[in-house]
Amino acid sequence: MLEIATILEKLLADNPGPVSIAVGIAALRALGADGPDDDLQSTVGTFAAERGRAIRFDRWATKAGRQSIHSR
Repeated sequence: MLEIATILEKLLADNPGPVSIAVGIAALRALGADGPDDDLQSTVGTFAAERGRAIRFDRWATKAGRQSIHSR
């Protein structure tokens, strides 16, 4: 859990605006996290919220954009 906290602290420090859920999930995946996206979203969101940071829920927007392109 210490590695997760360290990577998320760095994410918050490097990005002063709202915390991107998509970027947070990517950072955890790069660390080797293999849980479901929903669990990782919860981890990132909770971590940011506990530190008083705004959260940008951009994970679904990205998926929806890819799906609409392929459905044409």
